Amino acid sequence: MFPKPAPRLVLLATLLLPWSQPLGAQDAESQFRKSCMSCHTIGAGRKVGPDLKGLGQRRPHDWSSRFIQMPSAQLDGGDATAAALLREFNGTRMPDLGVTAAESLALLKLIDDYTASGKTLGTAAIARQATPEDIRQGQRLFLGLSRFKSGAPACLSCHSAQGLGGFGGGRLGPDLTGASGKLGVGLVSAIENPAFPTMQGVFQKTPLTGEEAFAVGAFLKSIASQPPARTDMAFPVLGIVGLVSGMLLAGRLGRKRFRGLRRNLKPRR
Repeated sequence: MFPKPAPRLVLLATLLLPWSQPLGAQDAESQFRKSCMSCHTIGAGRKVGPDLKGLGQRRPHDWSSRFIQMPSAQLDGGDATAAALLREFNGTRMPDLGVTAAESLALLKLIDDYTASGKTLGTAAIARQATPEDIRQGQRLFLGLSRFKSGAPACLSCHSAQGLGGFGGGRLGPDLTGASGKLGVGLVSAIENPAFPTMQGVFQKTPLTGEEAFAVGAFLKSIASQPPARTDMAFPVLGIVGLVSGMLLAGRLGRKRFRGLRRNLKPRR
């Protein structure tokens, strides 16, 4: 008879088992949309990074898996392939996203499956130059004067930017006046497929179209050289003035009413 395994070993194996299992196809696609689609497509063309169609035919899976898990190790470690990709894509570095080994293998299988079937995932970047009409439409979408087709909330709900007038925009998210300088070529992709947790919660069910993201990006690029938006104090000041005026008026009317009441209470001779 074989010896029985120790209870602690059984417990340890049970806890580690889920981590050793590869992700399912649906989970891998969800992971791709969450972590990769801001910069990549499968079969739809280049964006900030390369089109990943046929990746398994261009690179060994072992190399790709290591790069997906920790691109900084390849980029900073002198890897020739990583350095060539960095040059090809204008110095845009892929960030470390905390992808596990199991997740990277599932993503590679997803890419292989989409490549073999001819299906595409994601949309390519719009390559044309923005027109004045694109900028105007982007401003209207940002302000909520034009609605997104999916019913997504206006950018103004959470963000501010230069030139928005007295209301100044929301404060939940950062001021986007300098977003173009910070995100560079990834600006439109970040708008269309945001990798920020708060935005993902909002736009997962109400995504923007490529044209809408392009228009909003064009508007933000048009104001990139302006200083960040300052909080407009006109409305708070007017509110305080109105409050004080109302209190003074109420006090004056109250005193008049009180004097009239005192006259009525005086005994008549």
